[in-house]
Amino acid sequence: MRPVKRQANTVLAAAGGLFAGALALKYHYPGNELAAALLTISEASLAGGVADWFAVTALFRRPLGFPYHTALVPRNRDRIIEALTRTIEQDFFNKQSIADRIHQVNILDKLTAYAGTHMSKAGVRTVLDTLLAELAQTIDPGAVGKYGERLLKVIFRRQSAAPQAAALLRWTLQEEKGGELYTAVVNELAVRCAQEGTREAIYNYLEQLKQNTAQKNWLASLVTGVLEGMDGINLEDAATALHEELIRTIDELAEPEHPVRQWFQEELKEVSVNLETPEWAAVIDDWKNGQLARASFAGPLTAVVQAILEAFKRPSAYRDSVADWLAGQLASYWQQVKESTLLQHRAETYLKTLLTDIFNKEHSLVGQVAGSALRKLSDEELNQFIEDKAGEDLDWIRINGVFVGGIAGLVLAVVQWLV
Repeated sequence: MRPVKRQANTVLAAAGGLFAGALALKYHYPGNELAAALLTISEASLAGGVADWFAVTALFRRPLGFPYHTALVPRNRDRIIEALTRTIEQDFFNKQSIADRIHQVNILDKLTAYAGTHMSKAGVRTVLDTLLAELAQTIDPGAVGKYGERLLKVIFRRQSAAPQAAALLRWTLQEEKGGELYTAVVNELAVRCAQEGTREAIYNYLEQLKQNTAQKNWLASLVTGVLEGMDGINLEDAATALHEELIRTIDELAEPEHPVRQWFQEELKEVSVNLETPEWAAVIDDWKNGQLARASFAGPLTAVVQAILEAFKRPSAYRDSVADWLAGQLASYWQQVKESTLLQHRAETYLKTLLTDIFNKEHSLVGQVAGSALRKLSDEELNQFIEDKAGEDLDWIRINGVFVGGIAGLVLAVVQWLV
């Protein structure tokens, strides 16, 4: 019990005792004016004390079980909570007061003091290791893959491919890599032509050509049929012959003195120059954008991210190395900040601006948090909360009621004596 509440109860009890004594004197000395005056003063004092006790108690509970217009706080808890929430948000913690307080505090000094007292390099390393493990559990690799694909395509679309291609060709010519590039192209052609599927593709092409020729008119169809009947057209042999001829031609292209090799070198020089023209740049970029529209990076990126996250989910050398690297970088940056007044000023300004912006944008959370906390209180807990804040003032109202009632009784006794 609060000391002032104990005093209020004592004063009210004293007023009751004084009334009982005055009533006894009045009974034993019925004609005594002093006894009558004392009774008037004591009953007014007791009435004032009881009335104020009733009023104060009625704010929170039902005094003596009286049901009408009592227990005002529990009955109006929603309105009271709403008013308290609004007061906290708009008066106690309004945007301007929070901004003023943020600008009064040296945030970086407090962070430095806290870090020097509570955090060590090993502690930072442990926090980073735990953070990496938690991130690995929460990150969706599929979402990262899709976002990475969009990001890569945006980056590639913004970059013109022609300058890079021209630079690559110039480097190839300067390093005399043109011959190697030609050889690589010819070797790849040789490998492709040597495959059985190449002969099959030639045969299918000849078959399609024959059908297209026969469908042109009745004469072409007649000649084609006669030649097939006389074995004048044998597509199998023709495909084999063409395949073998193609292989021999590619083998000849590989010879060091073949004219095509020299032509290839000259064309590389011309292409490297043409790539720097707007016309060629537009063509290259159109081709690049077309390839990007058809390409899909999400699958490979998702697989890479999934592999990295799996390595982070459990203790591993990879996670340890990343945590060690991050801890080293943070320690290095922190040391630079502590040694540079300019960096400290920039960091302090950034932190204050950041916190101010956050509070301005999310200021409504102040009221939401306060309202949520108050709504969790039961009726009795809400009563106790308000009594803890304003209880002493309410108890003084009770004390004042006893004395003011006594003074009013004294005035009435004097008036009665004079009359």
